[in-house]
Amino acid sequence: MQKAVAAIAWLVVSSSLGAGTLFPIPLHVVRRIDDPISKTSATLDEFCFGDKIVSVNGSRVAISNYAAQLLTEIDHASATYSVTRFDDIAKARPNVDTRGKATVTVTINRSVALTRDAVEAMVGAAYPSHRDSRHEKILAAAAPISGGRIAAQSIESTAYGLPTETSIEFEDEGLTYRNVVIRFDHDLPSAQVMLIDPGATRVESRLTRMTREMQQLDRLPKQ
Repeated sequence: MQKAVAAIAWLVVSSSLGAGTLFPIPLHVVRRIDDPISKTSATLDEFCFGDKIVSVNGSRVAISNYAAQLLTEIDHASATYSVTRFDDIAKARPNVDTRGKATVTVTINRSVALTRDAVEAMVGAAYPSHRDSRHEKILAAAAPISGGRIAAQSIESTAYGLPTETSIEFEDEGLTYRNVVIRFDHDLPSAQVMLIDPGATRVESRLTRMTREMQQLDRLPKQ
């Protein structure tokens, strides 16, 4: 069960096409995430533009800025926010790989042309995440198609596709995680969503706080 929890936590956050920009064309996807542990489904909006990915889940907003290497988390309901460097997130995240313990099934939509870097960011394989075997399987499925009947200049032969449904079955625990793109378009997030509320309180990121608290527990004298 612990391996499944760590793997699911991993899933929750260069190319000539973009001249160094991850998303030269804005991409907005609506995702449904089925969590087998809590037995719940959550629907969230993910806005990808420039070098940013903005995830909106109700009142909570996470802005990943890959150019600045910063994660800004805003909770409009509690009027709090945090700003965390990618380096600190990388140190806080577990580096767990259940190689050979999970079956990964991926569906790709090739009408959307993406770079490898863009797909890595969208599926959680880019820094500050720790890439593992599940990431590699998703990236391999999304990779450009070459050879056969596909023309040299076709979109399939030059670009990565959009993973629209990812199913990960954890064999030992009998659990299946699903991440499904319900729809996509080219909308941008509203400016209000990305703004820190006036008078909001800056707090420590949940990721770094949990790591610090765990380290403090480890240092407690054993009785």
